[in-house]
Amino acid sequence: MANATGLGPLRHVEVTGSTNVDLVAEARDGNFGPAVLVADHQSAGRGRLGREWDDDPGNALLVSIRVPAARSGVGGVVAAVGAAARLAADQLTTSTVLTKWPNDLVVEDGAAPGKLGGVLAEYVAEPYECVPNECVVVGVGINVTAIERQPGATSMVQCGMVPRGSLADRDLLLSGLLSALAQRLANPGSVLEELRTSSATLGTRVRVELPGNRIVLGEAVGLSDEGHLVLRCDDETSLTITAGDVIHLRPAT
Repeated sequence: MANATGLGPLRHVEVTGSTNVDLVAEARDGNFGPAVLVADHQSAGRGRLGREWDDDPGNALLVSIRVPAARSGVGGVVAAVGAAARLAADQLTTSTVLTKWPNDLVVEDGAAPGKLGGVLAEYVAEPYECVPNECVVVGVGINVTAIERQPGATSMVQCGMVPRGSLADRDLLLSGLLSALAQRLANPGSVLEELRTSSATLGTRVRVELPGNRIVLGEAVGLSDEGHLVLRCDDETSLTITAGDVIHLRPAT
């Protein structure tokens, strides 16, 4: 199926293990070109750190996007996808959709606050080529209707999206995401500022669980030019976080 956004062919499957795994496997077989893969259901969906992403068939937008990119540009692509997903969701709800560092879409206002969706990225390269083929595969999962067994989750419909029918709802959300993503990939300079403005994390006191079971407390004060979280620690030192789990300890002010 053609994709008018220039992000490669758009394909749809009813069920797969993981759309990210499928596009990564294609890249490892030599196909590094742009592509978009949408599924009605993932039997082995994944989040960060190998966690499960649980969905009911037809109740969520489940899409992975493959973009040719050098390792140095991966952060920009992931930021663009996150910003595009946030905007697409925000435009279709009466609640305000925000980003929670590093990869969540959240809602803090209205009758149904909670986690709305998430983003997961994987970098793939052929290391033995003089000029290696490289790409990043970015998966997006957004709850369209409520999934009761997801504690702390919310959905587009719960946050004010007027339901038109499961397929129509997901198509509308996907169309908005791909259109916004094409614009941001063409103009990457504004993406980080957009993420700073729409962040639920900045200005918030947080607990960060780092690799190696290290825990730091402090205030999230900024995003670096690479998209890393800048923390003012309780001991008044500054720390740049490249990877870690962030827990908000109080609402942003």
